[in-house]
Amino acid sequence: MSPQATGAAGKARARRVEILFALAVAATALVLFACAQAAGAAQDDAHAVATVARNGIVLETIDLAEVSEPYTLRFEDESGANVVAVEPGRIRVVEADCPDKVCVNAGWIDAPGKPIACVPHGITIVVEREGGGADGIDALAR
Repeated sequence: MSPQATGAAGKARARRVEILFALAVAATALVLFACAQAAGAAQDDAHAVATVARNGIVLETIDLAEVSEPYTLRFEDESGANVVAVEPGRIRVVEADCPDKVCVNAGWIDAPGKPIACVPHGITIVVEREGGGADGIDALAR
């Protein structure tokens, strides 16, 4: 074989390897995409549950998917008072007699990853997903 023929055969082989590599990468991407879609579909059945606690002691657990009408809850002790508003699918602190009002300014929460805390009163509100199967991916990774 001439050097030109050998060079052309080498280039053809390298091109085939590149094509096979690109196909393998595309196939892997499709599999990962399908897995992510399946995990998301499993999470679609999950619903948000809010937990209101004072100094680590649970005061209320609210399934936000089962709330049909808006309502408020008042939590008061010697440290102060907080008024919590609950609506279908979301929750927030609407009133507090603490000096900084960080909890009031936090606004509505409806999903994991953004808790509300009133440090002077020891109140925390956390939303978690229940049901729908766990896929091992936390809220921040989504």
